[in-house]
Amino acid sequence: MPFQLLEVVPAADFNELVECEWLSYENPSQTFFKLFCPIHGTGPTAREASLKDATRRQLEWHQADPTSYWQKVVNEEGKIVAGALWKICPTNPFEHPDGHSEVDWFPKGGQRAFVTKALELFETPRMKMAQRPQVYLNIIFTHPDYRRQGAGDLILEWGIRKAEEMGVEMWLDATVYGVPLYRKHGFVVVNENNIRPTTDNPDQEWEKIAKELLPMTMWQMWRPVGGKYEEGKTVRPWERNE
Repeated sequence: MPFQLLEVVPAADFNELVECEWLSYENPSQTFFKLFCPIHGTGPTAREASLKDATRRQLEWHQADPTSYWQKVVNEEGKIVAGALWKICPTNPFEHPDGHSEVDWFPKGGQRAFVTKALELFETPRMKMAQRPQVYLNIIFTHPDYRRQGAGDLILEWGIRKAEEMGVEMWLDATVYGVPLYRKHGFVVVNENNIRPTTDNPDQEWEKIAKELLPMTMWQMWRPVGGKYEEGKTVRPWERNE
């Protein structure tokens, strides 16, 4: 089945794109996704309302970020079957960090405090290791019905070409499901990040969300400039001054 990789047209595509994203991360359920896209409430319209809010929020983030580049993979009928968010960074993205300083998609209290801490822990390894121009794969997903048909390869091949054109390294944060695909394309695991937020006085909301989302482990993966890596020989830039 032939697929086509295209740049997302925000006004036309975002509703379908984010719906595909949710279906992908719900099957199987991936807890890290719930840090960014929670479902609030339990009624019959809770998911629909939360999806609508997440779509608006992700569109706003995209429009406010000059490094943001969204792609879609479509099938012969034009249906979005996969997508990706790249951060194209010609300069050090951590020189002037502008992360989501206020986790306002969670209500104030223990839940927001937990997620704020979790996102800090999520960002810290790459912030320490990746202080250089780069192409960062922030999000990648494929609809459950279209997996293992080459959509992920299309996306990664584009990113590799972009990084080689710029002469920069590549980074991503992987779940256990994605590691084999990324290794196939020349990425290597350089860190295992066990995200375990802590606080001195956890309230009921903190404990509830911790029970729902933990354990949570991500792997930082790196592809050096040019893509050639030899264990024990390739110099890792962040280790030069250690």
